[in-house]
Amino acid sequence: METLKSTSRTFFLPIMRLDGELRETVAAYYLANRALDEIEDHPCLPPHAKTRLLRGVSRLLQQESFTPDDLDELFHPHLDHLPPVTRRFHEWAVTLPPADVAPRLWDSLAALADRMAVWVDSGFRIHDEADLDRYTFAVASSIGITLADLWTRYAGIVTSQSGAVAFGRAVQAANIAWNHDDDLTRGVDFLPPGWTATDMSHYAHRHLPAARAYTDSIAAGPIRDFCALTLDICDTTLTALQEGTPLDRETITSLAARYAIRVPETTAETVARKR
Repeated sequence: METLKSTSRTFFLPIMRLDGELRETVAAYYLANRALDEIEDHPCLPPHAKTRLLRGVSRLLQQESFTPDDLDELFHPHLDHLPPVTRRFHEWAVTLPPADVAPRLWDSLAALADRMAVWVDSGFRIHDEADLDRYTFAVASSIGITLADLWTRYAGIVTSQSGAVAFGRAVQAANIAWNHDDDLTRGVDFLPPGWTATDMSHYAHRHLPAARAYTDSIAAGPIRDFCALTLDICDTTLTALQEGTPLDRETITSLAARYAIRVPETTAETVARKR
């Protein structure tokens, strides 16, 4: 949970609203995704190194046996460049998830790693909205589908898969808009030609109604609160972008209070800064 708090702006508080084994599983799954994201986004690794690492992780996840030594061997040439969350990928993906759930996560993570490698190879060239749809599906909507499967596994909740796609797409679009300036500094632009962060915000807003309907279809409880708080943070992010205001500690604390989550000041400040 400390690692999660230090790496996530959007998902730390919603995950804290979940209970028991589901919370631990979703936290581990998020961190495994974040570990791959750190490879994809790394400002110093050349593209050929990123694709080697991402496709290598995918192969390991599909093997009968995947050990920490296998990961160390894959990561060794670049170990000094990789952040702790990535170096601990085996812990997130293999050690922590329950044995009967882990293969579902491996399938999702392996597919994500391969899709990320394709986008690295392409130089993240997003030519139009169709490409943007493909990218947001690859790195976010697919995760929403996996989470929907976890809701069924742990709580017997069956949701709309298309709603899960919209949920992931809206959240990812808000994060792209929020991080646009930072992405440009490392030479990456996820916006189609001629688009601005405002256009990306409008794209996110188009998917929010379906994401809200998906959330509203879930019975009251921790899982619904997870989805609702995630979308509240997404909506607040878009409002902050539109108004040119920061996401401050008071705003984050207020959002969490709606769901009876008490947030220490240091946590609120971390969440306000992170993506």
